[in-house]
Amino acid sequence: METLATPPSVPATPSLRQLPLGDVFRIAFEQSAAGISIVAPTGEYLHANSAFCEFVGYSFEQLRTMNMTELMHQDDRRRAMDLSDRMIRGEMSEARWERRFIHKSGLALWALLTSTMIRDERGEPAYFISQLIDISDRKMAEEALQRAEARSRALIGAMQDVILVLDRNGTYVDVAPSATDRLFRPPAELLGRRLHDVFAREQADGFLACIHRALEAKAPVETKYDLEIRGERYWFEATVSPLPEERVVWVARDVTARSRAEFALRESEDQLRQAQKMEAVGQLAGGIAHDFNNLLMAIMSNAELAALELPDNSAVAGHIEEIKSASKRARSLTQQLLAFSRKQMLQPRVLDMNSVVREAEQILRRVIGETISMSVVLDPALGRVRADQGQLSQVLMNLAVNARDALPHGGRLSVQTCNRDVNATDVRAHRGLREGRYVSLEVRDTGIGMDEETKARIFEPFFTTKPPGQGTGLGLSTAYGIVKQSGGYIAVDTAPSSGTTFTVLLPRVFEEAEPLSAAPYAQVPTVKSRGTILLVEDEAAVREATKRMLRKFGFTVIEARDGEEALGLWKRNAESVDVVLTDVVMPTMGGAELARVLREQSPDLRVVFMSGYTQGTLEPSTMDDAATRFLPKPFTSDQLVGTLRELIGESQNST
Repeated sequence: METLATPPSVPATPSLRQLPLGDVFRIAFEQSAAGISIVAPTGEYLHANSAFCEFVGYSFEQLRTMNMTELMHQDDRRRAMDLSDRMIRGEMSEARWERRFIHKSGLALWALLTSTMIRDERGEPAYFISQLIDISDRKMAEEALQRAEARSRALIGAMQDVILVLDRNGTYVDVAPSATDRLFRPPAELLGRRLHDVFAREQADGFLACIHRALEAKAPVETKYDLEIRGERYWFEATVSPLPEERVVWVARDVTARSRAEFALRESEDQLRQAQKMEAVGQLAGGIAHDFNNLLMAIMSNAELAALELPDNSAVAGHIEEIKSASKRARSLTQQLLAFSRKQMLQPRVLDMNSVVREAEQILRRVIGETISMSVVLDPALGRVRADQGQLSQVLMNLAVNARDALPHGGRLSVQTCNRDVNATDVRAHRGLREGRYVSLEVRDTGIGMDEETKARIFEPFFTTKPPGQGTGLGLSTAYGIVKQSGGYIAVDTAPSSGTTFTVLLPRVFEEAEPLSAAPYAQVPTVKSRGTILLVEDEAAVREATKRMLRKFGFTVIEARDGEEALGLWKRNAESVDVVLTDVVMPTMGGAELARVLREQSPDLRVVFMSGYTQGTLEPSTMDDAATRFLPKPFTSDQLVGTLRELIGESQNST
């Protein structure tokens, strides 16, 4: 294994606890959406945040046993080592460049890497601190642009010209043998005939006008036109030049390939700009979700507690309900933004798509109304998918609502499922789609359709064609985010007055489907609960409101401000704690790490994770445990108490 040489002046590698990671820096380090790593001058990983580990596919424990050269792409290794050596020697303090990392799966991922050499108090090299931003999608788009440009140049260079001689009356006098396959008719069918014998009147008039202009001006005339030849559309650029005897030579160049390539280039550029725009909005959504959801959590919890304390027929009850209603609407917006940015916590299971459609069918029929007829065609041999049941139902609902809005005067809506194999031709036509075996969910309407400008923006958050106050513009962007986060692809086929078809493709899996989960908790009975809850939450307002809510419903609460404090409380109260209710993202020690440590001592420990934004710190596989639940913030008292009662009840029934 090739490693970095250690200069004689480099001191011993500092341990993790020796690194100057203050509390503020540690929080920023762990919660940063960008990947950050700290590497010794010799190349060993000293520390890495969750985003970095997620990017390369290795856990931090695995990275601690590795050298940074093991993640380098072979073509980038020489430059990386040269830059590192120069920073160690003091020739430069920082390097910023684009390079590839080798993911655990073997894939090469592109990142914009900024590395800084940190020195100790004696000025000796101590460690590198590096930040990376995933630019793989951008690189794919750039490579697509380059390939399209190369194809365009090659096609343009291979084009041949159509050469014709016509007289003033538009009669074909001669046809050159070159490029006769681009002729509207074979040469034998053209010679001696007039333009009006070959083309429709309007087009023939235009061609004859070009001939007359060239003859009268005694100078070449340029024109552009398109023809349908053997069922395919071709585009031409022609120069009409005067000849003696009132004749002209018509030299037409087939520019179909160039026109198509230029269109592909424009489309690729649009896709690149769209990808950059979507990525920026996603980063913004994820960045604000954690703090915003904590604020909503405090507002909703206190509003619910206030409502419980009010006497019947209280004059302020209506005001409290308005607060709760507004908070729930704000929660919905945040959840949709997280879905769009692909940063929500999914709980995927093996599902039968047909069962999901059947479960939602009656609700869909009520949503679309009586003026729209709905048909459902389900493939009996449909494969299985791995997805979050609730989120998949949300996708179907959002697409149905979009179809309803496109049918203001009624019409037809069809939902269809089938298996579909995606080949290389499909991949070339749909950027971002990969070859493989998929399950297809198609939602088609006979509505007003969309033009190209609208179609290009339909997945943008907050974009809507509805009047103010009649839509948030988050329905389709939410569907887009859910499908993407589930590893799938969503496509749209539409045109004005021709209806719209949305096609959702999810990877097919070959496992037995799990039964659909029951409906969410409705209203929790007001009877008192029993059990002791270890509540771990770093936000004081959220912790206080949650504590009061739990006690209101009869639970005993032990509270901790972070994971480390929770460990101390656990040692003194382990025998009495029934459930650990913990936030996921916290300073010092997060919820996932806390649960891991506690379960080393008590493997059957029941844990409920709560978070408004997990930042990738909570693996979906964690939720496969029957003793584990997840509550997305902000949640209601019904959801909280229902989850705890279910978890405690399940455990008691199993003992």
